[in-house]
Amino acid sequence: MSKILLSGYYGFANAGDEAMLTAIVTALRREVPDVEITVLSGNPALTAAKYQVKSLNRFDALGFLRVLRQTDLLISGGGSLLQDVTSSKSLFYYLSVILMGKLMGKKVMLFAQGIGPIKSPLARVLTRWVCNIADVMTVRDDGSSEELKHMGVEKSKIIVTADAVFSLPEADKKQGQEILRAKGMGTKPLIGIALRHWQGEARYVKEFALAAERLQDIYGAQIVFIPLQFPADTQVAEKVIKAMTNSDNVFVLGKGFSTEEYLAIVSNLNLLIGMRLHALVFAALENIPFMAISYDPKIDRFVTSMDGKVTATIDKVMAQDIVDEAGVLWLKGPKRKPEKIMKLREEADFNIIRAVKLLAKDK
Repeated sequence: MSKILLSGYYGFANAGDEAMLTAIVTALRREVPDVEITVLSGNPALTAAKYQVKSLNRFDALGFLRVLRQTDLLISGGGSLLQDVTSSKSLFYYLSVILMGKLMGKKVMLFAQGIGPIKSPLARVLTRWVCNIADVMTVRDDGSSEELKHMGVEKSKIIVTADAVFSLPEADKKQGQEILRAKGMGTKPLIGIALRHWQGEARYVKEFALAAERLQDIYGAQIVFIPLQFPADTQVAEKVIKAMTNSDNVFVLGKGFSTEEYLAIVSNLNLLIGMRLHALVFAALENIPFMAISYDPKIDRFVTSMDGKVTATIDKVMAQDIVDEAGVLWLKGPKRKPEKIMKLREEADFNIIRAVKLLAKDK
């Protein structure tokens, strides 16, 4: 039996990271049916029950070493783990996990990672050193590849693939309809909004409130806020609703949806407006028109990979920007699933293929 240890931002009620974990676990079990998976988590009991895996607290050092000793492959990722914008401590944590894996003679794979920004000179040196000793390293976009090259990581070690979530199967649209109807939605055009806390929140909350009101008036639409991080995203949504003069036909999704349910819900939208990367990924997977409001290079990188453009940055976005872009997207309507998505699905599957090859090596 093969044993794999997964390290990432799991167990913190972040739907994007949980979607990546869903994708990785599902794909591993498809390719290696008898695999034993252990996940480092912020909530081990919940992770173990939800994914039917073994799990331990990500800060249980002794437990980590005990499991690592028996592990055949350590996977770090996916997601934006190697960056120091939100926290330098988290960057050093993830680097230390990778380093310990190599020090114990284990095969280590960086899996569909989004790299950067990494601003600290020391952090860049350490990241270069640790990445250069990994066995396999896949990144989810060209921007991450370039960031690694600028830090001095060996070009031959960097493989550009796609976000792990692109390996998920298509959603069950009827399931989404049932969820929405149970909450009083789906009788009118539906516009989803996925926001998060960020600098300048007092300003942009007002702009989104005004934009939501105008979109309601123009399209007769219902507005649904889609929090992907709880409770933080819910708090932002509630601030926007409070700033609206008319909050009829405005809804906020609650906590507790699975990755499959999020995809099913998004598949029923007419339009998605998002800051959250994986809200945009969900929309792309389901061929739903989306507009991106950027707060981080990963948003720009994703939109570029989709041959699109960012509507505005969060520090400058105005209600009129959103309304104008919505008009363009609304006229386009749903399209046949583009070849671009199929290509990204293939590249996401390639992540698992590389993991399985590494697992089988020398066995």
